[in-house]
Amino acid sequence: MTTPVVAIFLAKPGAEEKLETLFRGVIATTLKEEGCISYQLNRDLDQPRRFIWIEEWESRELLAKHIAAPHIASLLIEVPDLVESAEVISLRKVDGGPV
Repeated sequence: MTTPVVAIFLAKPGAEEKLETLFRGVIATTLKEEGCISYQLNRDLDQPRRFIWIEEWESRELLAKHIAAPHIASLLIEVPDLVESAEVISLRKVDGGPV
């Protein structure tokens, strides 16, 4: 069973563009990682300071490997100075979606 993930980050006022640039900088590398099924960055239409990642990984183990990857570890050092809040939610798929 795959591991879907939703990660929500609320940028500090004025930090939105820098945060978006940092987030965009890890997408290409992540999409090439073992176990990455999808990795999509979104920005809330009504609250543009809110960024929402929607991801899917082949397993929790490969998700953990992603989180420990150098490009993500480096990103996670910079992110705390730019966000008011962050929440990462690992899920268990119940039904629906692509087969």
